[in-house]
Amino acid sequence: MSTTAASHLLDLLWERYASEVPYARTFVTLCGGTFRNDHVALRSLARPGGGIALMSRPFERLGWRAAGAYTFPDARLSAIYLAHPEGLPRVFISELRSEELSARARELLATLPEDPPPPEEVDALAAWFHAPPPPSEAALLELEKESQYGAWLLAFGRKVNHFTGAVDDVEVWQRRMREAGVPMKADIEGEPGTALRQTATHASPLPVLLQGGATRAWPYAYFEIAQRAPHFDGFLGPQARALFDMTRRG
Repeated sequence: MSTTAASHLLDLLWERYASEVPYARTFVTLCGGTFRNDHVALRSLARPGGGIALMSRPFERLGWRAAGAYTFPDARLSAIYLAHPEGLPRVFISELRSEELSARARELLATLPEDPPPPEEVDALAAWFHAPPPPSEAALLELEKESQYGAWLLAFGRKVNHFTGAVDDVEVWQRRMREAGVPMKADIEGEPGTALRQTATHASPLPVLLQGGATRAWPYAYFEIAQRAPHFDGFLGPQARALFDMTRRG
């Protein structure tokens, strides 16, 4: 598959994500209409035939290659990132290790339909990254108590979790976004001089369609801002762990 196909997939995923995350559009406007994308992030459920192994497959078909792996024991998460030889944005894919959760949490997560194989045609593949069938409100609220990441999966499934603007000075951009009226994370992950410094907007809420036809607003996706040292290509575990919590309610 060509780099053109890989870029087209990212463009399609971006357009849908940005239409639902107004903070991302604000960042692009402040950039003058274009921006450098550091990485795109996806979430998944670890299970046979799913999780990272499945979610990474279409990106590997388009030229990305696994370049690093991480674990987050307290959140029961694992993650990898993939890099592209042509310099396209990194892809960060995480998965929830449901076998480490309670029996009840596993029961609630089992209501997520199994993931079908990702299509090869790019437009169909972009559409594959979508929300699951409507969950019950009770299931969302109950699962959230044990795993907000798990509740996010019930609500949003394979939808993109976030895109990331690459900047030269994260502190300047945190200030610029705040001045534009965007609610931002209170702090910056990574001290000055660190190989990677990151912050993010608050998660933009989306109405989640529930069983029975009602809807409930739920934190969907944030826009991340990252300042990366030229020599550093990966991620820093503690910082990534802190950003997972940006989709927590309240």
